[in-house]
Amino acid sequence: MTIAMFVAGLAVGLFVGWRLLQSWRRRTVEREFRAWRELEEERIAAEARERSEAVLTGKIGEQFAPLWLDFPFHPGDVRFLGSPIDFVVFDGAREARLGSATALRRIVFVDVKTGNARLTPVQRRIRDCVEDGRVHFEEIAVRLSVADG
Repeated sequence: MTIAMFVAGLAVGLFVGWRLLQSWRRRTVEREFRAWRELEEERIAAEARERSEAVLTGKIGEQFAPLWLDFPFHPGDVRFLGSPIDFVVFDGAREARLGSATALRRIVFVDVKTGNARLTPVQRRIRDCVEDGRVHFEEIAVRLSVADG
């Protein structure tokens, strides 16, 4: 055997070994990545379920808020909007309907928060309009048919 054949065989052996090592490394990395991805997808799905459950619980709580014992308004005065704020309270409307009052005490915009939720930017703008007195009442007459006119 000549040195040239030995060097050629060594080179071929090194090349084949290097390719096998690369292939093994690629399979190992792919297997580890798939395992990581599966765990991460499970974690993300669990987080999403928890968030969804918290949001749903909050929305249900918001709708039932007027029935809570410590809710500061009579449920008969409350109208649910849902968005961008939860309720408009016509404080005293029930008494006015029953004839025991001649005027409403006030109109109140209410947003119920659960947990550590905060007002959204739109809700803060609504609050600012109310606090600045930029709230108005408009009556709009709608013509439904030619016979109305």
